Amino acid sequence: MEIWSDTDDPRPEADASGRSPVESVLIASLRSADSPRLDPEDTEHIRTLAQSDTPLPPIVVHRPTMRVVDGTHRVRAAVRRGDDRIDTRFVDGDEDDAFLLAVRLNIAHGLPLTLADRRAAAARILRSHPQWSDRAIGETTGLAAKAVAALRTESAAGVPGLPSRIGRDGRRRPLSTAEGRRSAGELVKANPHAPLRQIAREAGISLGTASDVRARVLRGEDPVLP
Repeated sequence: MEIWSDTDDPRPEADASGRSPVESVLIASLRSADSPRLDPEDTEHIRTLAQSDTPLPPIVVHRPTMRVVDGTHRVRAAVRRGDDRIDTRFVDGDEDDAFLLAVRLNIAHGLPLTLADRRAAAARILRSHPQWSDRAIGETTGLAAKAVAALRTESAAGVPGLPSRIGRDGRRRPLSTAEGRRSAGELVKANPHAPLRQIAREAGISLGTASDVRARVLRGEDPVLP
């Protein structure tokens, strides 16, 4: 089972951890989490969980590394209770995907991530997935898109330059209209009879822009507006 069907897909519904069966796993077999938290353990929260009579929800573990993706506090609470096993859902994928899932799950429930945690997570995602849009990273980390944009600017020296980014809907869009028009122009030259929807989708532009580009190319004009 993959964490995401496409590692470039930032859509939250792509998270498949909830469809994994629950298994009882030896706590001793687990490795420490690659956590988005700068301070990964809250002693008071662990004590509260350990003293509760409510069964602990299953944790999420990255099967290839046996690292805890979500549930470090539940693991510590189980140890305090004297348990040697804990209910677990496994996910596969690579370690960058596992970190993305850890951020999503920590944003969605449990002990909230601090602003510093979310900023650090966003900075790491900018390095591992620079093609994602500011809004997509913001949705994943619980930050405003403007805050992600500022982080992107701060770390621009270490982030590869890309002609496009992937948005929250999973669609790739050019960083500039000119780049999108230029790409569409090349597509029209290669296949003048290609459907407009195909050109728009592959170039990451609107249907109206694709129509204008094709008309300009067929007239022998530059697809990029002056």
